[in-house]
Amino acid sequence: MGLYDELVKIVGNKYCSDKDFICVAYSRGLDPCLPEIIPQIAIRPESTEQVAEIIKVANKYNTPILPRGGGCGLMGGSKPISKDTLLIDLTRMDKIIDIDEENHTVTVQCGINWSRLNAVLFDKGFYTGNMGPGSGLNASIGGGLSHHSGGGGGCAKYGKCSENCIGLEVVLGTGEVIRLGSQENRYVEKPFVRLALGPDLMGIFLGDNGIMGIKTMATMKIYPKPPYFSGKTFYIKEQTYENAQKIVLEMKKKGWSRELGIYDFFFTPPPAVMGITTDKLIETWGEIKGGVIFYVTEAFDEKVLERNSEILASIAEKYSTRELGPSANEGNITDWYYGEQGHWQVYHPLFSICGPNYFACTTEVIVPVSRFPEILYKLDKWEEEKYEELLDAEAEAGTSHIVMLNHNSCYIGSGLTATTDEDLKEEVIRLWKEQFELLLKAGGVIYMCGQIGSQVLVDSRIYDDRFYNFLKKVKNLVDPNNIISSGKFRF
Repeated sequence: MGLYDELVKIVGNKYCSDKDFICVAYSRGLDPCLPEIIPQIAIRPESTEQVAEIIKVANKYNTPILPRGGGCGLMGGSKPISKDTLLIDLTRMDKIIDIDEENHTVTVQCGINWSRLNAVLFDKGFYTGNMGPGSGLNASIGGGLSHHSGGGGGCAKYGKCSENCIGLEVVLGTGEVIRLGSQENRYVEKPFVRLALGPDLMGIFLGDNGIMGIKTMATMKIYPKPPYFSGKTFYIKEQTYENAQKIVLEMKKKGWSRELGIYDFFFTPPPAVMGITTDKLIETWGEIKGGVIFYVTEAFDEKVLERNSEILASIAEKYSTRELGPSANEGNITDWYYGEQGHWQVYHPLFSICGPNYFACTTEVIVPVSRFPEILYKLDKWEEEKYEELLDAEAEAGTSHIVMLNHNSCYIGSGLTATTDEDLKEEVIRLWKEQFELLLKAGGVIYMCGQIGSQVLVDSRIYDDRFYNFLKKVKNLVDPNNIISSGKFRF
């Protein structure tokens, strides 16, 4: 009996295939430039026990494994790096195990997507706070936790996905199963807190980009969904980077999400606004030429909402050119963004500007709020300096949006729009990596690494040597044969 036969024995013929016409569907994520490598086998388990058995078989045959959720990765995180890969599709593992309305937690299998989970929670008056990544309609819980994801909605108030995880079940590279959080105590009935019982070992598996083990079950905080919300959209013509920053800093001084209930805050720089208005992706923005900010605040009391809305508007008005609104017909997109659950799609139309043969090579990083104008100027300067090289590679550089995270940071949605032309891919990848290196050496930190970002971290010597050596020791401990997500971080 060989590898394939042993895998079929675990999940059955229906959920295991080595046929090219099946496996080719797993040969890429959303990245356009990386080689499309077809895995040798694709398998779809339905339980933690099956995942553990699959890993034991993979160890027996020394076969590399790649876990995959929604397949929405933009940096090669969910696609094979080598042809002998056994790809584990976790989307059958999509059950909601428990909704604890008293302790405000939900326990799910990690293959469920954020959209479906929140649809169920909404009916009960709850939500996950952070609504998942920008690809949250299809992105899985496990993927969000593996990438410290944010951007789909709620980041300004609740932070990144991983900040809201309080329990985790993981299958290690040996096939062993461990539980982390309060369930490290065998007498705890349900997970209810992350930081307990000694060192925070759960953190090793959050943001790991899938290299430390396979997440099979997670417990997340859930929050009562406030019944009242309001939001405004403002146009900023002059000093857009600095004035957007001033709005954020003053709002933070007045209480941000704690006092003012800010749920989300987005800044769209002038070049992205130009793309949006030129292609009439948001027709009500007209022909403005500048930057745009929009924010949403929520509350459990109408009077509190009214007071907070007035405070926020007075701050935004000080540093903006004019309000776009108040209605959607006059340019205020917040009713659609929050009220009609447009969260995940707010910047998706930007991809259509590229045309059918182009897509985004993203270089998203997290930076301190105090430094985002400085880093945006560095990106602008790099784009100017690389104009001819970008032109030759049929690529363009730019920043689509800035998303504020709770407390003191924001993430920059930057990158390249690049051709899928095979003859130009090598040059596009070089420029892609170069922009990554620029941002990291400017003081940004990467959260969603995938294949490209994780290799840049190592190849450009971004990591402190002592840290990288420690990371290798931890990897060797949890995955001694280096079969899980091998190739990332140069493991």
